[in-house]
Amino acid sequence: MNALELENILTPLFENSGFDIVDVKVFRAKTLNIQIFIDKENGAITIKDCENWTDKIASYIDMNSIIAGEYIIEISSPGIDRIIKKPKDFIRFKGKDVKITLKKPFDGARVYYSKIVELKDNKARFEDGLEFDMDDVQEIRLNPDDNEIFKTNKK
Repeated sequence: MNALELENILTPLFENSGFDIVDVKVFRAKTLNIQIFIDKENGAITIKDCENWTDKIASYIDMNSIIAGEYIIEISSPGIDRIIKKPKDFIRFKGKDVKITLKKPFDGARVYYSKIVELKDNKARFEDGLEFDMDDVQEIRLNPDDNEIFKTNKK
């Protein structure tokens, strides 16, 4: 099972909960490892939130036989440099600084820094006229400045 399939299966659990799946990563070491990054509509993610969602998701996976065999599940916040990939992320973080990493170089570079303008017709648009088809994007992450990082760490 890949990350997108698992995210699609788990998304209904989050409806009307005040929480949202930001990203899912699935990889195999000795056992299957599942990392799920969640966010909350109002406020920051707490350790208790992560514990509650770990129990809820693991129970759902087990009761519905979604994954055969052993697995390790980790639930956490998306962090200050959260990934931007869904249309609602582009709306929520419009005007924010981001780091854009492409799958292949464009004009000699794979990494660009800009501000989000919009996502339209599967094209991510940024300030400075940058525009990339999402199929060509490896990842887009918020790129907070030092003031934002220090402000967040003081809370």
